[in-house]
Amino acid sequence: MVKIGGKLWAGARMPAVAVAVACAAVGLGACGGQSSPAPAKTVTTTAAASQPPAASSSAAATSAPATGSATGTLPEYQPSTVLTKSPGYTLLKSPDSVDKINAFYKNALAQAGWHVISSSTGPYHGSFTVDRGSEGATISVYPVGSASEISVSTHTT
Repeated sequence: MVKIGGKLWAGARMPAVAVAVACAAVGLGACGGQSSPAPAKTVTTTAAASQPPAASSSAAATSAPATGSATGTLPEYQPSTVLTKSPGYTLLKSPDSVDKINAFYKNALAQAGWHVISSSTGPYHGSFTVDRGSEGATISVYPVGSASEISVSTHTT
């Protein structure tokens, strides 16, 4: 005798596999077995096609801005690797200290013609809001473990 959906099916000839599939589909409680929570659902996400793979961590140490930088027209700190890149946003990771990265941006932004609207720096943070013509950006620097991350958001003004 098989119980499916609250109905008893006596004498029904149903292969064991079909019973198992039917019980799984409606939940074991409906088949007269012990109630169990519904099976977990698996969710799969796919990275955006425009997101490049993370760059190698063997980048050469240099304080000069990279050409064709991941941040567009802003100077890019080196050594760093790209963790995330999308239109208007780049996240970099560097083995260097927040202080060293802050010093780089203070100098490099001025040399590249960016007007600093506001800035705040310290051993555990850095924040620069800048503009140049119709471009604007916010750069944030912060420690992550023994490394530092650099968040760069850009926009048009």
